[in-house]
Amino acid sequence: MRVTVRPACPRDAGRIQGYVRSLSLPSRYDRFLAAMNELSPAELARIDGSNHRHGTLIAETRIGGARVMIGEARYALGSDGKSSEIALSVADAWHGRGIGTLLMDYLECRARSFGVATLVGDVLRSNTAMRKLARKAGFGTGVPDDARLVRIVKDISVARVGAPCGLLKRSGLLMAA
Repeated sequence: MRVTVRPACPRDAGRIQGYVRSLSLPSRYDRFLAAMNELSPAELARIDGSNHRHGTLIAETRIGGARVMIGEARYALGSDGKSSEIALSVADAWHGRGIGTLLMDYLECRARSFGVATLVGDVLRSNTAMRKLARKAGFGTGVPDDARLVRIVKDISVARVGAPCGLLKRSGLLMAA
């Protein structure tokens, strides 16, 4: 299967809401750090490709001819313009298939294109899958004010290791069915 990653636009709000609703309760809790069933109207309104200070990326594939959303990633540039907070989720049926790594790579490339030097994110201590993904992607850890969380941090001001950003933009991830 071919997986593509693209920026979300306002017309994707309904698809993203459906995707969030389709996540298991533990997956939603891990992604949003709290129990929730769906995104608020304010969160949905932030899905807008016109503001580069924050954005949403969608991972999708085609199944039976229909586009299916299998992951999402969000970023928000800090007020200094040199840091960006990140978060992502992968559809439950797609865990362990490289989608999180792909989204993390796209987040890093997008941040680099804006001149960001540091990626940061807060992850539940109990979210071992995300902590493992962050370690694999080169993130270190710190301790935020909330004892339930681990802060992941990556300096991206140095040269990129792995696939060049241009290569990621030209191709999706080819996966065996």
